[in-house]
Amino acid sequence: MNFLHTKKFRHGSVSLALVVVIIAAVILLNAIFSTIVEKNQWYLDMTPEPVFTLSEKAKSLLTQVDESHEVTITFCDAKDAWMASAAQMEVLKTALDIEADFDNVKVEFIDIFINPSAVNDYKVRTGKDISPSTVIIKSGTEVRVHSLDEFFMLDSSSTSPTVKGYDGEYRFVSSILAVTRAEAPVLCVTNNHGEELPDPSLLNLMEGLGFEVQTIDLSKDEIPEDCRLILVFDPQTDFLEKQDGISDVSEIDKLEKFLYNSNSLLVFFDPETPVLPNLEQLLAEWGISISRQDDDNYMIQDLNNSLTTNGFTIKGNYETEGTGADITAQLREDRYPKPVVFPNATALEFSSLYTVRQDSGYKYGYYSTSGANTYRCCYKVFTSYEGAVANAAGEEIKTSTAEDPFSYMLLGCQTRGNADGTRTNSYVLAVSSTSFVTEGAMSTSYGNNAVLSYACNTMGTLVVPVDIDCKYYANSEIATITSKAANQFTVILTVVPTAIVFIAGIYVMVRRKYA
Repeated sequence: MNFLHTKKFRHGSVSLALVVVIIAAVILLNAIFSTIVEKNQWYLDMTPEPVFTLSEKAKSLLTQVDESHEVTITFCDAKDAWMASAAQMEVLKTALDIEADFDNVKVEFIDIFINPSAVNDYKVRTGKDISPSTVIIKSGTEVRVHSLDEFFMLDSSSTSPTVKGYDGEYRFVSSILAVTRAEAPVLCVTNNHGEELPDPSLLNLMEGLGFEVQTIDLSKDEIPEDCRLILVFDPQTDFLEKQDGISDVSEIDKLEKFLYNSNSLLVFFDPETPVLPNLEQLLAEWGISISRQDDDNYMIQDLNNSLTTNGFTIKGNYETEGTGADITAQLREDRYPKPVVFPNATALEFSSLYTVRQDSGYKYGYYSTSGANTYRCCYKVFTSYEGAVANAAGEEIKTSTAEDPFSYMLLGCQTRGNADGTRTNSYVLAVSSTSFVTEGAMSTSYGNNAVLSYACNTMGTLVVPVDIDCKYYANSEIATITSKAANQFTVILTVVPTAIVFIAGIYVMVRRKYA
């Protein structure tokens, strides 16, 4: 008998054809599904926090960008390379989510190994190194260049920095807002009075808010015309006034002229700040003084409202009225407002030049300047709770009460009427703790970061504040599934289906044989 016509051959041919059809169908379905997944970004979020989903807060902030501003997010390597790493995939996913939701945002890829000249202009303009893990965000002539680690919150307290959380939403949103602005305001940091360099957390925040950060020596340099905010951080020597035989430059005059033109000043003090007569006279004219006993600054201790047992990492009490309260309005509207902490704080108070006024029980400082149609007010932003104690020179000086608390943050405001009927506003914000901006205090567990962001908004230096929390991981690894576990899952998902098909085939073959 011809073998080709036997029952066994016919059954085997059908089985072989069926196997070929099934394998082809599986390959085709896999290709189709992979294409759909990549196009629509259907990926499982394997992290403890939902870091892959673009938050409603991020979307809300980005909707404020004029759609006429085209934004390009450039990844400096091939797309496959960015999808090969868990960390890079997180960043890429956020960018693709933004592109999917906003028609004026485009994501592109430049392989700088093949085309290195494509990014030369960005190197020259920003002075930053550009590697395959760099992300460039640009709109028109404005550009921001970020390395991969800037999209993550790093714990730099140890010798080997570890990843604490994903901060990509904040980085993308703040950069897009910055590059789509009509102009990037300049922040000048004074550096010629023994100032300490502020913690990187503060300068990173300011850059994220859209400022171009520069240092300035007021004894030599003129304040740039596009400067909108000057930062004085823990000065150790006084600012110059014109004085025969000593100085023919007045730094105080420069600051006064700067503040006359709708600009702002941000000053940080602490219990160790020395007496600075010239600078303090300027601040007194804005309603702000450092609380002292003789020449010793107050050191505030509050055992009942501190994050540490020694009582020196103090929680501030939100002010609820006045212009100072405008800074914290959105924070206070949260169901559970975040604590705002003032580690190692001194105290501030209204200067003696100001009259304390009271409107409906709310007290603020008031001062009428000599200029026509110009007046200044000073408002509390954060105060102590009842029972906080002020120490000076090792002695207990004063205890705060509900009616007379210590001030941890004061906002001086000037309103000036112009000839055309418009008004010009200027601000001075004083903070009683230089540790207010350390990495720990600026974490998303506390409201310090958001307070400064909203303060800049209130002072008119920002288009919109960016208050997007970092999404912390449960552990320090970017990927929450280990390589060993991933291999185990791969083996299981490969072997188990194969075994099931093999057993089913044996069963069918046996049934047919004895049918």
